[in-house]
Amino acid sequence: MDTPVDQTDGESCCSSSLPTHSLHMRAALNDCSELVERLRLLLHLNSIDPSCAQEVSEQLSMNNNHCIIQQLFHSAWVASGNIDQERELGLQSLHEISELDILHVDKSGWHRDGNKASSIPLTSSDFKREYCFRNVPCIIRGFDELHFKDVSLNWRKTDTTSTDDATTHNESRINTSWFERYVGEDTMVPVRIDGKNELDDDGRAEECETIMMSLKDWVSNCQQQSNNREGKVSRGYLKDWHLVQFLKSTQSDAPPLYKSPEYFERDLLNNFLEKYSDGGDYKFVYWGPRGSITRLHSDVLHSFSWSYNVTGSKKWTFYIPNIKSDSETTSDNDTCRSFEVIQNTGETIFVSSKIKHEVVNLVETLSINHNWITSDNIDNTWQCICSEIDAIEGEIKEWEVIPEDDFEARENMLRGCIGLDVTTFLLMILLEASELLVQVFSTIDAMTEKHNDNEIHDSALSICSLVKVLGKVLTCKEAKTAQRLQAIMGSKTRANQANELATFVLCLSDVLKEPLSS
Repeated sequence: MDTPVDQTDGESCCSSSLPTHSLHMRAALNDCSELVERLRLLLHLNSIDPSCAQEVSEQLSMNNNHCIIQQLFHSAWVASGNIDQERELGLQSLHEISELDILHVDKSGWHRDGNKASSIPLTSSDFKREYCFRNVPCIIRGFDELHFKDVSLNWRKTDTTSTDDATTHNESRINTSWFERYVGEDTMVPVRIDGKNELDDDGRAEECETIMMSLKDWVSNCQQQSNNREGKVSRGYLKDWHLVQFLKSTQSDAPPLYKSPEYFERDLLNNFLEKYSDGGDYKFVYWGPRGSITRLHSDVLHSFSWSYNVTGSKKWTFYIPNIKSDSETTSDNDTCRSFEVIQNTGETIFVSSKIKHEVVNLVETLSINHNWITSDNIDNTWQCICSEIDAIEGEIKEWEVIPEDDFEARENMLRGCIGLDVTTFLLMILLEASELLVQVFSTIDAMTEKHNDNEIHDSALSICSLVKVLGKVLTCKEAKTAQRLQAIMGSKTRANQANELATFVLCLSDVLKEPLSS
């Protein structure tokens, strides 16, 4: 069946006949258009025509702070170009350490090694530069009081005196009565049955079997597994549970369970999907008995992830890839060393992109886990999408059942495999870059030569990282982005609009990164 198109394309179509995903993408495109229009007004431009580079330069040169703007974006562009070198430095550091850095955060800020008296305070910008930009995992203490206090009080038993000795006791420290009350004993939950410890060619863990089980049966099953004293690996594990999504759908007026830590809030993936999909997200609750395991894997979409232990203890084993020299190449499957990390109750662990790891629950453990994408790993996500496109094209060629021009089917397959398609990814980047540009240019008049606002510098760096990937998405011959946009939007006109908006953002970024004439 042909993809429905707008009347503006010469064919009549009611938008209600479009798939829900297409309607969501149109809504995202409309929001992108509104942001770009705000940006046009802020820059006093007559249009967003791609040929407006000269007009942009002239308008910027008329602003008293144009030199500051140019210096800001030029330095950010250079810094974004150094990301591979920074990641190599991060990888080198992982070969030299015996344990992860421990950060402590409280109302006064960030401190390394949890020692407020002897350490230099860190800002969230420092965290972004030293751990996210360099792709280095770490342990964070203090979020239990700042962000997860309420959920921890609700989910932890209050009749136990300590959580530190959990490894020596089999008693559950999870307040199951809260789940029975707010989730419901008869609610079905997804329990994963452990598979073999094998990876596919893309480094993903072998698919686990998922069975649906009532919450009441899971609580009983989990406790029985935790009491197993024979040393066997627990096979049942309640994981990838969309509890936040479930509670939103059943208790829309209830307050949120927790507030994500402020740096983690700049989350392109979940922020986009929560607004432009039918409740999709990568926010999970993991509830596993003693001995339950997540086998060796790297995180979906080459995303970052963070995991907060509400109660219990996990042993993480990280596998560090070899360092490439100028005279050799290594595959993603090559590893040089591994090291273990124990994550205790109340601690958060930041897991960097593409790093392989496995996790074992040392006792019955309950945790909150998010996969998230930022400008610091957006290029890795595009790499993941391109690899999946290649794999799908190989399957299509083998099956010989999908026409060469059926890009709607290709987008659906891609979304089914990894949760994102090219259209979603492009709009996700465009929306974030446009929003950040509006924020920066809304503060131009307040800038001074001594301006040292970390947030503005971070925004400029994020914009540069985003537009570099945006350009690759638009021009990738293998992805055939224009055809995919038209197939999902159901309209050549809307596909052209998306291309026009993205091209303008790229054009503006090109002007910003170059020295401006005085």
